[in-house]
Amino acid sequence: MTEGARELMTDIQLSRQQRKRAEKISQLEHVAARMFAERGFEAVGFEDIGATLDLRGPSLYHYFSSKEELFLACIRQSAKEVANRLHAICEAGAEPMETLRALFEEQVIIELRDYPEYVPLFFKLYVPSSEIRMEILSLRRAQAEIFENTVRSAFGLAPHQRLIHQRVALEVAFGALAYLPEWYRPDGELSVDEIAKTMGESLVAQFIKLRCS
Repeated sequence: MTEGARELMTDIQLSRQQRKRAEKISQLEHVAARMFAERGFEAVGFEDIGATLDLRGPSLYHYFSSKEELFLACIRQSAKEVANRLHAICEAGAEPMETLRALFEEQVIIELRDYPEYVPLFFKLYVPSSEIRMEILSLRRAQAEIFENTVRSAFGLAPHQRLIHQRVALEVAFGALAYLPEWYRPDGELSVDEIAKTMGESLVAQFIKLRCS
């Protein structure tokens, strides 16, 4: 085998190892997010998380050094996934009020169907670490800015102009979305898509009324 061929084989092997590692990390993050959401941060042991994927002892620490590090990875990755989906809606180029409605709908679908762990991790879970709490707050603010910027566009407001009545409407919308998992029932009369459509229309109606007043 030539030197070039050996280097190619090495690169292929490294690529496979990196891919397998990335897949395992993703599995750990999703399993951990679900366990944190269901039981709470302090009730979940680091070893318990690894055991669900048959990772124990040194093999678990090969991926994360602590429960805190794993939790940070969970919230950062979930925030990234959600932000990417919301930014894609903004970049579609629809009229701002229609974009706002679509953002509300997407948030409902994320919370109820695609990422039900999202709300507990970011709005309900108590974490002793002040550093992690600050990180959560920063990620929440970054997501809120996506909605705020869309509202500014809908009302023709410059970045330096304050949201006043619009801020109240946004907080009402955020509150409704945060409590959505509390009353939603998978066996209810409405599907997730129907709930998303209804809530999108209801929440954006506040802003349409404001713009017409």
